Amino acid sequence: MAKLKNKVEKTVTFEDGKEVKIYVQRPNNQTVKLADRHKSKAWNQAIQDDVLTKKELGVLMKKRGIWDEAKAKEEDDITRDIVKLERELYTGKDGKSKPKVSEGRDIAVEIRKARMELRELIAERISLEENTAESLADNARFDFLVANCTFYENGSRVYNSFEEYNNQSADEIAFAAATALGEILYNLDSSFEQNLPENKFLSKFGLVDDNLSLIDPNTGDTIDTKGNRIDEEGYLLDEDGNRVDREGNTINSEGFYDLNENYINDLIVKPKRTRRKTTKKEAPKETLEEAKEPATES
Repeated sequence: MAKLKNKVEKTVTFEDGKEVKIYVQRPNNQTVKLADRHKSKAWNQAIQDDVLTKKELGVLMKKRGIWDEAKAKEEDDITRDIVKLERELYTGKDGKSKPKVSEGRDIAVEIRKARMELRELIAERISLEENTAESLADNARFDFLVANCTFYENGSRVYNSFEEYNNQSADEIAFAAATALGEILYNLDSSFEQNLPENKFLSKFGLVDDNLSLIDPNTGDTIDTKGNRIDEEGYLLDEDGNRVDREGNTINSEGFYDLNENYINDLIVKPKRTRRKTTKKEAPKETLEEAKEPATES
């Protein structure tokens, strides 16, 4: 069992490069009691404002087909599949013969996909429930704790009141403080992903890098779930490291095909060339003197 945290320190870096160090400490009993009272007030206010409870919302969502028994069953089924796959990953499919690392990698990838589906489903449900009376009350309690448990490194309080925190809840310090309190209350930390069963297996056999991206154990190249070499943005690469599509056609650094510069524009109608009219030169007229002279016989 992970050791409970009583204090989490954070360094907040602003866009201008300025740094501020804060820490969040575990709330004492008195602070928890005040937070619970604040939660009750938020709950009562929500009910007075006709905000739906989770139970009421559940009935409404089921009636409208937004979140019905089929979706609830899907969530349960995925959860059971993940548990089953985790068991197979660590004991082998039959639990007797020696499993191959390649088989384990395939199972780990399956778990990753299933966990992603589960998270999307849970996120959908939570997004529907986030404005219920219970959620608003829980958020008010959490915000109260952040406001009263956040300190600068010299020990002075960052927020003098709940209202001050509420007015600044979107800035960098507030975000860092809320993250730190979440680590304390829910025992979450940055190694949560690394400690998932599938990622621990992949790390043990050198199948992922420090960012938990799949890699080829022989070359260290980043690969996709099918073993194809990819770059840091997920684009496929050929043997020379150039980006290509699924068919092996080259694409540029922006992920698009380069335009063929040899196009002939046959849609533009060119104006017809007109010929210049030429006038025939007339024979020179006889001068008046020449006309008067009589012709002589030769």
